[in-house]
Amino acid sequence: MNSVPSDASPLADKPTCRLCGMVSLTAAGLRAHKIDSHDGKRGRYHPLRCKWCNKTVGMTRKGLSKHLIKCTEVSKVQFPLCCPYCDHECQRLEVLSKHGSDCLSWEEDTSKDGERLDEFEKELIRVTRHPATSLLVKRLFDPAELRLPDGSTEMALIMPSVSKRLRDGSKAQVRILKPHEHTVDQAVAAASTKLDVVLESHSYGRLINLEEYRSLDNKDPVWHLPLPDNGERLATMLEGLILHSGEDVLALKVEVYGTADYEDPHAQDIARPEGTSSFRVVNVCHDSAHKIMIGTIKWCALVTLAVMLTDGTVIVGPDNKILQPKSTSCIWIKKDPGPFVYNTMPRQLRSKFFESATFERYAAVHQLFNHHTSMPVTLKTLYGFKSNKAWSGIKVAAFVFHQLFSQKKVVKADVIKHVNDALELRKGRSCELLNIIQEMACEMREEEAFPVSKTVNKCLTDLAGKLSSEITNLNHTDVLHAVEKKIKSMLLVRK
Repeated sequence: MNSVPSDASPLADKPTCRLCGMVSLTAAGLRAHKIDSHDGKRGRYHPLRCKWCNKTVGMTRKGLSKHLIKCTEVSKVQFPLCCPYCDHECQRLEVLSKHGSDCLSWEEDTSKDGERLDEFEKELIRVTRHPATSLLVKRLFDPAELRLPDGSTEMALIMPSVSKRLRDGSKAQVRILKPHEHTVDQAVAAASTKLDVVLESHSYGRLINLEEYRSLDNKDPVWHLPLPDNGERLATMLEGLILHSGEDVLALKVEVYGTADYEDPHAQDIARPEGTSSFRVVNVCHDSAHKIMIGTIKWCALVTLAVMLTDGTVIVGPDNKILQPKSTSCIWIKKDPGPFVYNTMPRQLRSKFFESATFERYAAVHQLFNHHTSMPVTLKTLYGFKSNKAWSGIKVAAFVFHQLFSQKKVVKADVIKHVNDALELRKGRSCELLNIIQEMACEMREEEAFPVSKTVNKCLTDLAGKLSSEITNLNHTDVLHAVEKKIKSMLLVRK
């Protein structure tokens, strides 16, 4: 066979090997080259592995044939023997060597495919700048390795139909990579190692210093801390946690509850772990809201303020329709949590203001966002948004709950005074909220201490329901803008 280097310009129109760029003087010479140097009938390159010594031969069938003659491990086997891949019987070593260059079933060496795919996924996330988009791309296309004329390799995406043709033997200068099969535990470990790559996909990832965090595995003792004895400890540990589940989330506020019926208003069973798992992350529809919950055997947590680190979306309040956690979700918490700085906050179920606190809530609040203007609005904090505004039905109702939660009592004279202030501004025209408050004032004692009477409780329950839309509106406007402004200022400092 006569051949010359591919860069010889006088032979630019001569037959050229698409696999390695070799230029032949004749078509027959090119055919001989393909048989000797590449994969013959299959017409594509792939690394081959010696079955006996596990050495990777390279991309040539000829190389495999030569290796089998010299392999010290093959010299130790007894003939005749059968090909380990197609059962062809070889009477002697020379026959095995020849068969190695012809066997189309000889095993490829895919040991490095996993590393190549990991590198490719990282590059795909950097290019798309969005893990969800890169995941969609990987589902639509197959990753492949292209061999260029200069011998270098590059990664590419191809259609599944093309992938099938290549696997069936069509000639092309590509090789389909085989991803590793992961068990659940391996998948969790693999996802954890890629969190640093995901954080690079959006500027909000700079909010996180991953060296300060650690991943919680299934055996971590934090999953088994019972409440209420460990409420403060859990609130401290969960402050600023990261939920790593495809769409990665920085939780700015998490409410922690016990698992007993009187401790948990969110129906703990909906987030209870399954099988041998110690924790579970779910998005469940409960009380007309899609709630992100972390459930364990001893406690559960509700995410009420979150930042999507992959696209910058801020979700205020317990309703989160965006994040759909995977079964392999990982939780990251800070390695060295600071001292507990949040007071336990007694809170009553909406219909039980006439009872003592039905449960105690421990709030894991990111310290930099621990202010009523940058936290989800509650019945307790609503008055803070209305304090500088003129008296109205909403402001009087917010004042009532503010007094209940902060002072443990409501003074009847104060309520009547503020109702009259609101009516004066409205020129005597009442509204639904003021009507409920006036009805409540008629049933109140001079000082209605907590827990309140049942008749006052009914009015408070009605008020709480009427305020829910105002609370949602504030969460989606004032609080959302305050959180985004705070994040941007933090990013400027960290540049």
